[in-house]
This record gives sequence, structure tokens and C-alpha cells, in this order.
Amino acid sequence: MVAAAVGGAALGSKVLFWLEDPYLTLLSLHDPAYLMGGRTIVGALVLGLIAVELMKGYIGLTQSTGDLYAIPLALGIAIGRVGCFLTGLTDNTYGVATALPWGVDFGDGVRRHPTQIYEIVFLLAMIPVLYWIVRVVARPAANKVGQRRKLQAGDGFKFFMVSYMMMHLLCDFIKPYPRVKCRSCATPP
Repeated sequence: MVAAAVGGAALGSKVLFWLEDPYLTLLSLHDPAYLMGGRTIVGALVLGLIAVELMKGYIGLTQSTGDLYAIPLALGIAIGRVGCFLTGLTDNTYGVATALPWGVDFGDGVRRHPTQIYEIVFLLAMIPVLYWIVRVVARPAANKVGQRRKLQAGDGFKFFMVSYMMMHLLCDFIKPYPRVKCRSCATPP
């Protein structure tokens, strides 16, 4: 399972990065530094999940395994975002300009939303919730016949994936992504 998750995550982080700007990727097919340089956490999480589910189907495993990884993933991504914050402008994870008092100048004289810090705080706050979910799921079920537990195995991982993807999407709204231009739609000079 771990090998499938790592392999899927490595491939997914690259593929989604290449698909973010397909035109630039096509122009850079001869540039190994571009092709090997970029990656995205969303692609890693999605393709890592797909790879694990395919492997589980292949070996016939039906039990949920995601809860084991929810807390380590949250902590690992939070640590990774510290690196993104310290990198500054070069990894393009910073936010747009802001006048808020916690805006950070990454060296270009512009105070920006520290979107990396927003994600770190969110992920660290999520860890106790994930711990609670995993603990509730691990408790023995009630003795009443036919009573279904409100939380099931796998709910911790589902909560992590949905919550983190929503937070990541919200942060993307305050990032200065370049607008993709349609070459055929451009007006002639």
C-alpha cells in the first residue's frame, strides 16, 4: 500500500503540474529542469489515493486503510508548507498583495497573504479533530443490535481529504496565478 501511495503521489504531483499550463509544458518538453522541477500536492494526494485503491482492488483488500495516514499526511504537509514559506517567491505559493497586518514581504517590497501559513495553521488545527475521529472509530461498537456507528473506518481520511482540498481551493483564490491566454483568441498586433 505504501509503495502504491508513494508511486501514485510522485506521478500525480508531476502530471497535474504539467497539466496546469499545457502550452508551457509543450514548449518545455526539451527542458529537463522544467519537467522535473514542478509538482503539486493536489495531484499527489489524488493520484496517490487512486493508486492505493487500485492496489487494494488488485490484492483483494476491502478494509479501509486511509485513517492510518490522515494525521501523518496533515503533519507532513504542514512541515512542507514551512519550506514553501521559507522559499519565498520562487515556488509561487505566496498570496496576492494585502493591507492586512499579517501580510508578509517576501523580499519584493509587497506585503502578501502568507497562504502557506494559512495552510499550516489549518492543518495543525485539523490534527486534533482527526485524532478524535480515529479514536471514535477505533472504539468497540455499542452492544445494541442493529445500531450503526456514526463514524466508520475511513472517515478520518475522508475528512482530511475533503477539508484540506477545500482549504487549498480557498487559498488558491488569493494566489496570483497567471491567467491562461488563448493564442487563437488573441487580437492581432
